[in-house]
Amino acid sequence: MSDTANPGKLASAAPLSSAKELDARLKRTDENRWLATRYAPEAGRELLVALYLLHQELQRALQTSEPMLGKIRIQWWRETIGQISGAGPVRRHDLAEELSRVTKDRADLVAPVNDLVDRYDDILDDHLQAGGHKAESEHEARHLAAEASLARLAGLALDASAAADRLDALSRCGEAYLALTVQLPDATQRWDTARKAARKLPVSLWPAIVQLAAVRDPYRTADNPRTADKAPLMKRWRVLQAMFGRRL
Repeated sequence: MSDTANPGKLASAAPLSSAKELDARLKRTDENRWLATRYAPEAGRELLVALYLLHQELQRALQTSEPMLGKIRIQWWRETIGQISGAGPVRRHDLAEELSRVTKDRADLVAPVNDLVDRYDDILDDHLQAGGHKAESEHEARHLAAEASLARLAGLALDASAAADRLDALSRCGEAYLALTVQLPDATQRWDTARKAARKLPVSLWPAIVQLAAVRDPYRTADNPRTADKAPLMKRWRVLQAMFGRRL
């Protein structure tokens, strides 16, 4: 597994941008998740866009030339989240200010956002100890835990009262998304688990997981290693079918 997802296209500090510009940024850098957010109500969609861009910022911490620089970036975001959830002024950063706006009345999201930050901190701890990314099961488990945390966070953004069994189902879907994206050896098994888990979810939570339909290409085989990105219209059709049929 690589620590360089979406190289060169991730969110970064910039002059103050509107929610529309941030939405366009997510579309450009992570179209699969952007497609999924189209099926959320407006408030939920804005929350998801901001949270997914935060996820990208945390991913960037894994791409620094030295793990300690990544730790500094993680700490910057940890402090910024503290500002957003507190009464003090928020740093002049487009995404930080958007997060402050969309989470203004969502104090319940502070803990799960911090959990996501912690997951990336754990990955960087591995990098510090091992001198870089290691394709080993324990390290991959940390990556999977980060994706599970993001999926739970997305679900809570859509439904603050989501029950524990639904959060667990979201976690399984998040792990499957990463496994399919980077083609882990157990990706098919995780896909099957995610499909079963998704059946437990109400339609209101599907915008947090329906991007799975975009990365699962039923026509890809060992002899035909195509990707969903080579068939954008088919990918959008699969997402639409999954959302309205509630079947991955």
